[in-house]
Amino acid sequence: MLPLNPFLRAFFRSALPSQCSPVQHHILLCPTTDLLLTARDRETHVLFSDLSSSEDFLASHVLRVPGGVAPSGPGKDTSFRDSRSKAKQYATLNGRSVIVKDAFVYSNKGFKSLNQVQLLHDVIYYPNHPDAQPWLVYYISKPLIGAPELMRIVPAMLDAGPPPVPLPNSPNEGASKRKKKEIRDFGELLNHFPMIARQLQPGLERLFKELGREFEKPLPPPPAKSPRTRSRRASMDSLSSSVQESLNSAGRYLTALEVGEEEDLMRRALETAVTAAIDLFQMVDKQQLSLLGATTDLTGPVVERMIERYVAEQVNDHIIFPRLCAIRRNDDAELEARVRQMAEVDVSQVGIPVGRTLAERKELSQRLSKGVELLKKIGTASSPQEMMEILLATEKLITKAELTTVRDAPMANGAGLSEKRNAMLTMNADTLVSLLLIVVIRAPVRHLHARLAYMRHFIFMDDVESGEMGYALSTFEVVLSYLLHDSAGLRTSSRRNRLLWQATKAGDVAEMRSMLEPEERNGLLDVHETNGLLDAHQSRPEYDRVSANYSMDGATLNGESSRPNGYIPALAYESAHNGSLAHVFPFERAPSPPRPKIKKRVSVQTRSTSSSSGWSVASISDTVVSRSSARDADHSTEKLARTRGLAGESVLMMAVEAAQAGSLAYLLSLEVYYPLHVVLEDENDEGTTLLSAAVQSGHTGLPDLLFDFIVARADEGAVKEYLARVDCSGRCVAHYLFHYPRLIARIGRLLPWRLKDKNGQTPLFALCRSYDHADYRSMVDAALSSAAAIQADGQMLHLDEHVDGKGNTLLHVVADARLAGKLLRQCDSDVNAQNDKHFTPLMVASKYGRIDMVRALFADPRVDLHAKDLRGLTATELAKDDDVRNRIDDLVLLSAPAPPPGVPATMVVRSYFVEDGQVRFIVKTATPGTNGSITVTTSRRTLSDFEHLASCLALEHPASWLPRDALPSQSAFLLPSRPSRSLARDASLRLNAFLTSLLRHPTFATHELVWEFVLVPDIHPAALSHRSALKAAALAERVRDETPPLEDARPVEVFIRHARDSVAPVLAATRGVLCAARQVAAAQADLADALGMAGHVADTLVFVPVEYRRAVGAVARVQASGEGGPWVQFAYAVQGMQFGVSGVLGSGRRGLRL
Repeated sequence: MLPLNPFLRAFFRSALPSQCSPVQHHILLCPTTDLLLTARDRETHVLFSDLSSSEDFLASHVLRVPGGVAPSGPGKDTSFRDSRSKAKQYATLNGRSVIVKDAFVYSNKGFKSLNQVQLLHDVIYYPNHPDAQPWLVYYISKPLIGAPELMRIVPAMLDAGPPPVPLPNSPNEGASKRKKKEIRDFGELLNHFPMIARQLQPGLERLFKELGREFEKPLPPPPAKSPRTRSRRASMDSLSSSVQESLNSAGRYLTALEVGEEEDLMRRALETAVTAAIDLFQMVDKQQLSLLGATTDLTGPVVERMIERYVAEQVNDHIIFPRLCAIRRNDDAELEARVRQMAEVDVSQVGIPVGRTLAERKELSQRLSKGVELLKKIGTASSPQEMMEILLATEKLITKAELTTVRDAPMANGAGLSEKRNAMLTMNADTLVSLLLIVVIRAPVRHLHARLAYMRHFIFMDDVESGEMGYALSTFEVVLSYLLHDSAGLRTSSRRNRLLWQATKAGDVAEMRSMLEPEERNGLLDVHETNGLLDAHQSRPEYDRVSANYSMDGATLNGESSRPNGYIPALAYESAHNGSLAHVFPFERAPSPPRPKIKKRVSVQTRSTSSSSGWSVASISDTVVSRSSARDADHSTEKLARTRGLAGESVLMMAVEAAQAGSLAYLLSLEVYYPLHVVLEDENDEGTTLLSAAVQSGHTGLPDLLFDFIVARADEGAVKEYLARVDCSGRCVAHYLFHYPRLIARIGRLLPWRLKDKNGQTPLFALCRSYDHADYRSMVDAALSSAAAIQADGQMLHLDEHVDGKGNTLLHVVADARLAGKLLRQCDSDVNAQNDKHFTPLMVASKYGRIDMVRALFADPRVDLHAKDLRGLTATELAKDDDVRNRIDDLVLLSAPAPPPGVPATMVVRSYFVEDGQVRFIVKTATPGTNGSITVTTSRRTLSDFEHLASCLALEHPASWLPRDALPSQSAFLLPSRPSRSLARDASLRLNAFLTSLLRHPTFATHELVWEFVLVPDIHPAALSHRSALKAAALAERVRDETPPLEDARPVEVFIRHARDSVAPVLAATRGVLCAARQVAAAQADLADALGMAGHVADTLVFVPVEYRRAVGAVARVQASGEGGPWVQFAYAVQGMQFGVSGVLGSGRRGLRL
């Protein structure tokens, strides 16, 4: 039977094996089967399955090791320990050379290209012939010849219709398909084009030095206000009466932000610097500019914005922005103090409809949380353009607009913020301002007034007074103005919220009752105070800056760009309060006349300044008063009871998190405010429900109190649905029951035990991972019983349904030997399941030193003791403690087949490498004691020790048969940096068969030399040889003295020949059986590889149910038996018989020689 691997199949069908003599001095470097069957050469496009059949390819992957000894490394060091890690050169079969260092092979002389491949693992391969010699095969990550390219599997899809008709090729199609460089900012431009950077560097350095000196000059005395400044200030002061004229004249959003003298000087200096920088760029060599245009998608306006942003970033941190912060210090200090007083205000108290369903509330909370995190980035922005970008992205995010990452937005690569985009700011202006108000309050960003002035006055290449940016800045300015001047109601609500929250967390039920159940007199006083605050707020119209329905280009919803002077003193709170958050009106307006072109002070090329072609904004409320009144806090008791903290936790959740059972019981008694549906839908921003939070608190009584409340009012279906609710991590209540395991007995039958979180862990898996729990055994036992009870098929618990995302099963994570025994006996489990690191449960227990778990797993006959991980290490080799290794060796000895009666159990349990380039073998003997105990003796031997033992025995008893063929002849250190573990294990199995044959031998079973070799840790070979020589001499003398000479040897010769002729067929039959067993084991390994590849292909069949696709992979895992498979063990057992038969035949030759 030919192997599945194309390389091995072609090699053993060629004439190359006959050139490799002896076989023990050659190594095969074999690419993996998966790669050879699924890859092709990138240059020639020839499949590697075909390329590997060429003689040149085969010979290039066969290494010669003359004399069976690895070549010494460069240098004078002769010590194996010193030269092991050094690079060594090996010759291939066709005269080429490779370099082997550590776990990598490098192609060297004779190869057309230099390749680096990794040594994965090694195996021993037996060709399909009874007398074939074993070959050492190292699997490598890729071939030494060619450049492999994996052939992508096109997923098979059900036919969804005819394919689209391709468009005719355009003349520029080839150019558009060329991949061009992606330049995000001016710094990247300079890095990608060093010639441009070299020409610009002197000028830019001089420019920044002059700009620094300009800012270091003392400010001149403030001059008299110019007519232009006085006109502008007068226009701002009469804002409420001149809105019509302003909108009609420029279509721009109005601002009350004034520009001081120092700020104006900084603005002019920066504008001059940007102009000079653009002029420098225009003077760059035209050839370089042509190269820039040909290799990138940059245009003139984009480069302008890049240069503007680059100049602003260079002077932001140490010149401009610190001065702006100093100028706006007073306003920012007052604003920050006001914002701190409003930290506890709730979303529902600023006039925002929070939605009627749980999904709407969660969606609003998530948008606000993301908006807060996004706005925080404005505190680390390094230019006004980046601040503008973040502000605009924040407003789009909180208005349900699709948002890309800020750094990936067009602004990042220099495109203007007024370019067309897919997202639209479409929301009622009251709602937008209220949302932004909450975001600003919750985002601890400092110097907001300075940042507003920075964005308003220090962006030159984009129009920040109209369009989308103008709208965003105006909205931001309205929010800051309201927080600074009109936020008395919000501060009052924040203070009341804080008092209620503190009382709830402290368990002060009396204080909570005074706030949630006030007397009638207090209620009236409270209403009068609230009305007074509203009246005081509405009597200050000088802070109301935005007052009409307008779009991005200044037009109204009716197509007009005007509005009545002043504002309408009418209260529009009801319409703003009752409006839905998703209320988006279709925007329609009459065609507006073309806007006059705006002159730019800095320009490279003529460009459009239109801002009405990209976006539009839906309706904005009619009056300024509606804006103010809608955001004034609602002081009703119902809203107070429904308030939420910064993390979205309700008053009920605060009581639970603070472990205040009294507060929780009182709140649950207020069914007016907290009916059943409110309690069931209550969760924080992370999706944690009240019961889940109560369980996580671990407080005795809280989970029972909540569960009793729910069970008394809800049916079983609603309870199951509630218990299956998951948080942001995908975990339900059952995942946290290790905090409160006593609840398992009450709700175990209602829990979704097979529900997996984002890490693939089920509740049962999470409980098994709670290693240090005080009631670990009883908790997991109860969970196993509950999980098995809800399994509808009535079979044993299926452990394959409780595997996490890393492939770990319950046997991998369970930390109790009794529970492991229960999982092995009473559950449907795979005891040899491997995780993503190819660790079996036995390997995990060995690695972490869990002796009891190792003992429990050893008791199961299904456990594979020889399974290997990705590095080729077994469970014994993974143990980090010598004591653990010794215990595992003892268990291996005691789990071996029982020896004959009266003979101590003796075994070569394993082998290991030492730094002197040898393989040591651990020999253990178990001797029964008088009181039922067992004494285990350990000795460490080398291969030369076994050879010396065989020589001494043959010397003392030359007529007795010895299994000399069992002694290995091939070194495991042909590659010193990566010694062969398969040869080491094969040697230990051979020597174990040799030692077993001696212990069952009629002559050697009681020989003192054998037992001295087994039981005495330290032996002296010279003394043993001398003693054996004396015994042999004494035996020869006794034979000469006591035995008469044989005169006729023909009858003896006939008997010996007859005996050899009778045993020879047995040997031939044994070899045949051994060859067949090895071929079956190899075929089973190939079948497992083929099924594994079929599983990868089956994963691309998306129309096939997932269960069927997983079944293919499960079958492949079952077929992968490894070195501990039954056919491999059977082959070694037959091989031991062959060694004995061969020894018997060998002993017959001595009689013929005599």
